[in-house]
Amino acid sequence: MQKKLSRYIAALIGWIIVVIVALVAMPNVSQLVRNKGNFTLPSYAESQKASNIEKKANGNKAVRTYTVVFKNDGGEKLSSSQADEINDKLDELSNKRFLKVTNVMGPSDNAETKKQLIAKDKTTQLAQVTVKKNNYVGQQVKELQRQLHVSGINTYVTGVDALNDAFSTVTEKGIQKTEVIAVIFIFIVLILVFRSPIVPLISLLNVGVAFVTSLSIVMNLAQKVDFPISNFTQVFLVVVLFGIGTDYNILLYNYFKGALARGLSAKEASHEAQIHGGRTILYSGVSVFIGFSVLALAKFSFYQSAVGVAIGILVLLAVLLTLNMFFMQTLGKKMFWPSKVSAGGGKSRIWYGLSRSALAYPVVILGIIAVCAVPFFINQDSTLNFNNADEVPDSYQAKAGYQIIQKHFSKGMSAPATVEIEDNSKMTTQAKLAAIDDLTTYLQKEPGVKTVTSATEPGGNKIQSMYLKNQLTTITNGLTTSTKGLEKIKAGLNSASSQLQSANISGSTAQVQQLANGTSELQNGAQQLSSGINQYTAGVNSVNSGVQSANSQLPALTSGVSTLNSSSAQLATGMSQLQSQVSSLSGQASQLLALMQASGQNTSVASGEMSQLQSSISQLSAGSTALSSGISQLSGSMPALSSGMSTLANGTSTLAATSPSLTSGSQSVASGAATVNSGVQQMNTQLQQMAGKVTQLESGLTSANDGLNSLAQGNTTMKTYLNGLRKSYVGDTFYLPKDTIKSKAFKPALDAYMNNNRKIASLTIVFKGDPNSDTTSEQLKTIQTDMKARLKHGALKHAKVAVGGQTSQNNDLRTLANGDFGRTATIMTIGIGIALIVVTESILQPMTIIGTLLLAYEVSLGITRIFSKLVLHDNILSWNTPFFTFIMLMALGVDYSIFLMIRFKDEPMPDLKDRMLNAATSIGTVVISAAIILSGTFAALMPSGVTTLIQVSLGVIFGLIILVIILPLTMSSLISLITWHDKRLFRVKKSKEKKKNNDDASDVADSKA
Repeated sequence: MQKKLSRYIAALIGWIIVVIVALVAMPNVSQLVRNKGNFTLPSYAESQKASNIEKKANGNKAVRTYTVVFKNDGGEKLSSSQADEINDKLDELSNKRFLKVTNVMGPSDNAETKKQLIAKDKTTQLAQVTVKKNNYVGQQVKELQRQLHVSGINTYVTGVDALNDAFSTVTEKGIQKTEVIAVIFIFIVLILVFRSPIVPLISLLNVGVAFVTSLSIVMNLAQKVDFPISNFTQVFLVVVLFGIGTDYNILLYNYFKGALARGLSAKEASHEAQIHGGRTILYSGVSVFIGFSVLALAKFSFYQSAVGVAIGILVLLAVLLTLNMFFMQTLGKKMFWPSKVSAGGGKSRIWYGLSRSALAYPVVILGIIAVCAVPFFINQDSTLNFNNADEVPDSYQAKAGYQIIQKHFSKGMSAPATVEIEDNSKMTTQAKLAAIDDLTTYLQKEPGVKTVTSATEPGGNKIQSMYLKNQLTTITNGLTTSTKGLEKIKAGLNSASSQLQSANISGSTAQVQQLANGTSELQNGAQQLSSGINQYTAGVNSVNSGVQSANSQLPALTSGVSTLNSSSAQLATGMSQLQSQVSSLSGQASQLLALMQASGQNTSVASGEMSQLQSSISQLSAGSTALSSGISQLSGSMPALSSGMSTLANGTSTLAATSPSLTSGSQSVASGAATVNSGVQQMNTQLQQMAGKVTQLESGLTSANDGLNSLAQGNTTMKTYLNGLRKSYVGDTFYLPKDTIKSKAFKPALDAYMNNNRKIASLTIVFKGDPNSDTTSEQLKTIQTDMKARLKHGALKHAKVAVGGQTSQNNDLRTLANGDFGRTATIMTIGIGIALIVVTESILQPMTIIGTLLLAYEVSLGITRIFSKLVLHDNILSWNTPFFTFIMLMALGVDYSIFLMIRFKDEPMPDLKDRMLNAATSIGTVVISAAIILSGTFAALMPSGVTTLIQVSLGVIFGLIILVIILPLTMSSLISLITWHDKRLFRVKKSKEKKKNNDDASDVADSKA
């Protein structure tokens, strides 16, 4: 015995060292849970595929997006100054230690963001802030709140990560409350059970050592080897270890107390308690361990996180079966001070009555149980709540921001879905952009969708200029304008043709020919005139010379005057003809010059020459007139020649003085006439050529007019065709020229919805309803199917397409959780069944126990659903409530069945019914006490404020109550039916033996006879 005591002292020292090491090595549990506690979906899940594509689009850098909510403090519309202040805050947003901003999308960035991020009532604005992902969500949220705070405006930072972080905070605070409440509750119950303050302290010390050690082991494994943990790992360690640890201690202490009451020493009593009670605890603990450890076979990491409880069970068994022994042997009866150790154990009247009724009327009892359970099986509701935001109280700013978004915007705006498309080549081609736009338009028509935005529709609406309908309208308008222009050109050509036809080019050519002939005659006359003037000049000179000797040669003078008078008459006649010809020539020349000017020729030289000719003719005419006047005077003076000799001398002097001008004028006239004749002849030749060209021009104008008619008809035909095309389905076709795709105007849209190399594109889907609802979930499933079918045969048929976002994640979670729940529950049930077969050495008993546990689970879940709806006002259960309720009831409920069946095996009575009745009566008090303690421990979860924990606690409590009631009924009914069956077989066997004996006796009698 001394060796055993020293062994237990060594165990005490060992556990003290273990606890110290565990505390020293304990990592930051809170931060570790925040970093690794959120559930992760497998890589094959659709939302994870989308997340991986999004990560690749960001250069393989993980990012997260927060939604910042700005709401006017007074509930009124945000003023322009407040909006400007919000924009300034967003522009000034800077990087800090835990905050690395990668992108900010504000409500005033462009018309599209203004439409999407400003509420219709103008009281609220949103901003999307994308930051580099790290493990410090809480610090990021606080830093964003600090930098974006605007006076007079409530600022909230929300989003999936912010809500998850808030949920971690809520759970952490809930665990702290649960630990305190559970310890106080257990302490009070143990005092009531054992009527001693020492027993509760020892029990809590043992469980506390197990909890600290197991928590340190689990968290270190999570930190170093990525052992699966969740937000619920620590809280379930608390309730399970403190719950069943206390149950095991009650069982062990009852054995110890009973042994002491029989007069055994503390060492002997502790040894007996270790053998008998320890065996039961070991069997129960191993069964619970198996139940939790098989969860490692689950595919869902969140379900796998419950394996940490299995580690806690192993540590708990080790602590209870070693450290407890030290206190038992050391304290002995003092352990139960101040109460006295009395013989006999407590008897449970409740289990006695239940077991007796079932043993007497097994079929009736089982029938009643079945009738009571049927409604819960029939009215099963598989609808579950996958909205983690409901787990967070409204007092948290992330939840408040989430609720404001749902109130002032579309509910779907709180968690939009994203379609991620990845292709092997750039998607900035006409065909692929058209495919993206077609998908965008198609998704906008899906039921439940409010808006869909993409690179081609950044505002959620079609940009009309990107479609053939609008483009064809522009073209047809241009054709209309072109047709009008053609009509004007046609009218001009017709006018020109008419003018050419009315211009009588042939008549004008004939007139020019006459002019040319006239100028030739003019030249000849001018030459004759020049010759006559030369003769005249010579005559004047002769007269002037002869006058000098007039007195001596008067008869000769008289003869010469007569000759001069005759020549003067001829000169006057010639001058008259010359003036007539010159006048005619001047008129024709004027017409010719006008015609030449109209034809575009330079007439300045000819006009100048004609003016010089007219001037010369005028001088010649003046000289001729003077000559005629002089000759007339001379002729009149001849009768008085002698007296007027001086007058004659003056006249001849005047003639002699005028003769040089006359000679010069005649020479100018001859020269001008020659020049005019040359110009007119040249013009005549050019005009003849022009006449031919004008004829060609008339023909060309006619051909041009016919061409314009054809072109106008072509325009009309083309316009009619294009109008028909525009009004057809083709008009809705998306088309962007290459220049537009590469333009600066289109770049912001590409940057917003495509990555840098343009091989990954995103579409954003905003639903009308709550993105976490079952309705939206079903709508997304339809969208996923329709979308893949839509892209199957288009330009993006080889692209990878995945839908991300909260709704997609919920769908994947629902599929995985439901599928893995069924798979895990089956494995867990089989594992527990095998353990029960080993413990009970029976097949029927484990089957009955498992059936009882499953029945308790289904009924308790139904009652929890009703209670949650009527009292908690939660119409549906959280998605993980059924799973945790199941594993807790199955793993913990099996304890009570093992307690009962081991006690049944240990009873020495031969009759099975008596053994069961006695076992139920004896162990009933322990089981009920254990159930009360476990229920109270789970009830400590209710003040946590976490919906899932509250519902799980209710499910376990209702399940334990049901189990405590029906376990003795079902097991007693089974024993009664087995007894009846055995007796029936025995009677049949006896009857056959008796019949055989009678037959044998008859045969003997017959043989004797």
